[in-house]
Amino acid sequence: MPGTTGGAGAPEEYYGRELAYLKHELLKAYLRKLFLIIGMSSSRVRVSEICYVDCFAGPWLTEKEDLADTSIGISLSILDKCKTELDKRGAKLRFRALYIERNTEAFARLDRFLKESAPAGIEARCFHGDFVALRQDILDWCGSEAFAFFFVDPTGWKEVSAQVLRPLLRRQRSEFLINFMYDFVSRTASMAEWRDEIAALLGEAVEVEGLHGAAREKVLVDTYRKNLKRELPASNRWPARSAHVRVLDRQKERPKYHLVYLTTHPRGIAEFMEISEGLDQIQKRVRASTKQAARVGKSGQDELFDESALVDLNARHVDLAEVERCWMRYLSGGEKRVGVDEFADLLEETDWFPGDFQRALARLIEAGKVCNLDAKGKRPKQPLHWKDGERLTIVERSG
Repeated sequence: MPGTTGGAGAPEEYYGRELAYLKHELLKAYLRKLFLIIGMSSSRVRVSEICYVDCFAGPWLTEKEDLADTSIGISLSILDKCKTELDKRGAKLRFRALYIERNTEAFARLDRFLKESAPAGIEARCFHGDFVALRQDILDWCGSEAFAFFFVDPTGWKEVSAQVLRPLLRRQRSEFLINFMYDFVSRTASMAEWRDEIAALLGEAVEVEGLHGAAREKVLVDTYRKNLKRELPASNRWPARSAHVRVLDRQKERPKYHLVYLTTHPRGIAEFMEISEGLDQIQKRVRASTKQAARVGKSGQDELFDESALVDLNARHVDLAEVERCWMRYLSGGEKRVGVDEFADLLEETDWFPGDFQRALARLIEAGKVCNLDAKGKRPKQPLHWKDGERLTIVERSG
């Protein structure tokens, strides 16, 4: 995955901020892929301008002058690299970036950085003030024709309710990555004094009393995603879609937050989930390294083995037998062509990773239970080329 250190843990500048590192790795990898896809199809989709909007920019908790370990520095670097690459390919687009920050001290640093260090080819601006109060100003800055990506990562949680985000969500040609503070929501969802606030955040009241663990998590996250999707300007051809990344606490075995992704394009879901699968493996290694460092710090004794090297990268993945059953049900009605739309449907409905579907399908093909009618030769790792759209069918056995 792009942007990783190649080691087990997070880079030194992210010590104590490992969750930010995971967030930034996702942002880095997805933005690059997204902007290149949009750029290379710009003439066909009639887009001549790409906008990036960071609704809660900071900078926070960084000592680096180049802000390379912040969403500000990361986004500007990605925008600059994408523009350079697209220029070489003959796709000439205008790239703009907007950063919102309320804190006066952080804004002063942000403003100074943009004036002194923003890449020459990127039009970068910042607005000082409250995100909620500035929503219309943000929309005016974006205009109506550009493609816009909104990164919504507040330190609180009320700012990401469907009602608050509605003006932005209803904008055409937009995608969103939103930090849903699951840990707080889960702890307060059953408290009577928080009921109205949690209902406003989720978009409706939900009953989670008696629900724990994965069942509670699914109800809360799915309700939030459902009500955000209702606000998107969708159509029958381009329905609202959502995916999410589960980010665990640094040391405890529970989710800290979910990064919720919104789009109306099926390829976005598939690409996002492929990147998320890579992030899942990075997260396992980083958490193992973080927990080991905490033990060493407490005991004062080094450990013989690097714990991250012993991590089971398949832990918490769905059982492939269950994915195989899903494929067999899906194909039970006869031959199916599985392309971008169909694959995105499967990913969104199950929240499973693309690799889980590919591995389970490979096992079914190897066992002679399913056939890819369009595959030429064996494909043990990628039995389905979903970008091309290929026909799958259950193999009928005689006798």
